[in-house]
Amino acid sequence: MSTNRPFALPGWALALFYGALVALPLVLAAISDVPPGNAWQEAAAGAGIAGAVMMLLQLVSSGRFRILSERIGIDTTMGFHRWAAPLALALAALHVLALAGPIDLSDPMRSLTRLWRMLNAPGLRDGVIALGLALAMVPLAIWRERLPLPYEAFRALHAAMALGVVGFTLKHILERGSYAFETPSRVFWIALGAGVVLPMLAVYLRHLVDLYRYGWRVAELRPRATRLWELVLESGSGQALRFRAGQFGWLAAVQKRWPIWFDHPFSIASSPRDGRRLRLLIAEAGDFTGKIGTLPIGRRVGFDGPHGNFTADHLQGAEALVMVAGGVGIAPMLGILEDLAERGEKRPVRLIYAARNAEALLDPALLDPPLKALGARAIMLADNPAGREDLRHGPVSEAHLSEALEGLDPARCGALICGPGGMTTAAADGLHALGVPLDLIHYERFDYDEKAGAQKDRQILRRFRLIGAAVLVLAVVFTLR
Repeated sequence: MSTNRPFALPGWALALFYGALVALPLVLAAISDVPPGNAWQEAAAGAGIAGAVMMLLQLVSSGRFRILSERIGIDTTMGFHRWAAPLALALAALHVLALAGPIDLSDPMRSLTRLWRMLNAPGLRDGVIALGLALAMVPLAIWRERLPLPYEAFRALHAAMALGVVGFTLKHILERGSYAFETPSRVFWIALGAGVVLPMLAVYLRHLVDLYRYGWRVAELRPRATRLWELVLESGSGQALRFRAGQFGWLAAVQKRWPIWFDHPFSIASSPRDGRRLRLLIAEAGDFTGKIGTLPIGRRVGFDGPHGNFTADHLQGAEALVMVAGGVGIAPMLGILEDLAERGEKRPVRLIYAARNAEALLDPALLDPPLKALGARAIMLADNPAGREDLRHGPVSEAHLSEALEGLDPARCGALICGPGGMTTAAADGLHALGVPLDLIHYERFDYDEKAGAQKDRQILRRFRLIGAAVLVLAVVFTLR
């Protein structure tokens, strides 16, 4: 099966493009015929312009656009989305505080009264609404798992609030922005608004088109381990999905007639050889997945894919492959193993696979055939092996990683890791400590726990901070010009 690999910008080019989009309206404002105000007004303008651009760009860094996730990965895309939100919000708050002017230390209540009157001014209501929505969105996203809201309801609410932030922000800028009355600046803001809203709407249009292009239906559904289901989708139209082993898609199966609106991400656990039948491995872990076993055979579903870049393509220069999977992290690994076996992979392949207990390990009927075809060495772990001699005690440890690398040159090995955050961190840092280069370690998380950052995560975070620092420098340079 040929791959479907769209044009995708490398990370450095995306960073430069992001910086250029922040810089452009600041430059247009700086060279306009509008005379600069006082220092506080210019600081407010600089922070407001930079913050507004970042707010709008949040719509296209949400992980749904292949031009981003195909190159830098869903983890990095979503990681930046979450990291940039507080910075954009801080710039918006600075915009408001600077407009209110300096605090009168001799009479602080006077300054607060001035700020309150400004926030209640009828002409600034749209900006206040945008700021209020943004202030609500960030904590709601951070504490999503604690909210008494189904995932689908949260997604709909988050999307509606995001569109509200964009709409009210643009209205505020175009009607009240001192520099936005100049034609070049107005063109920029209108183009940027269209540039972030239209792609978001196009995602849902693509869902609808794909619903009829493929006509995916539930062909098979069976348990493959404790609380782990194998779901096989079949293309009703005979159209094959072109993807690369290890990629994922968004499955929508809540609605019976138009299943396109509420979807969830799942890795494709089959090889790309026959894109008319897709295997997904789904663990019972939430509102939707807890009911996955009740999906009726023949149910029409939506599937938006492929997405992501968790593939063995990154490791073509490696002389051996080490794969580490935890729990349902075996799903993309299974697809990659099957693809490697079908392509006659000759490099040594080692697999470490860990689960909570023996019953949670994937059915050997799925895993053993590609392992045998590749002659791969597998280390199977369980926190509770239940006396099984073929299982080792988990979790993944340095000893297990060393055993997987036995007889191999770590400096020439590539690693694929997929599983819970803590396991991913331990495996990535452990392999690197044993000599595997960071650029040959590739992983995908199920969560975005900032506390579970591996050395590679910290490297990415430093790059995020450089982008944030560049944005702040641009705003300061504009203010001090």
